[in-house]
Amino acid sequence: MIDAIVIVIVIVTVTVTAIVTVIVIAIVIVTIIIIITMTVVVVEEGIVVASVSAVSAVSVAVFNRNFGGCHNDC
Repeated sequence: MIDAIVIVIVIVTVTVTAIVTVIVIAIVIVTIIIIITMTVVVVEEGIVVASVSAVSAVSVAVFNRNFGGCHNDC
């Protein structure tokens, strides 16, 4: 009985980890696309650094929220 519970916990953990990984990869891809797009759009106005910094800050915040340690998930 305990073995079955452990197996279920492992399956759920692996599934959740896979889903979170896919979400993070998607966020990274979208972020890269946004950075490239913003760079192309605002390069003439000279605010590339500001836009890239803002997008990077959002990405870091999202990453820290997902992988910043065990909060309520553990």
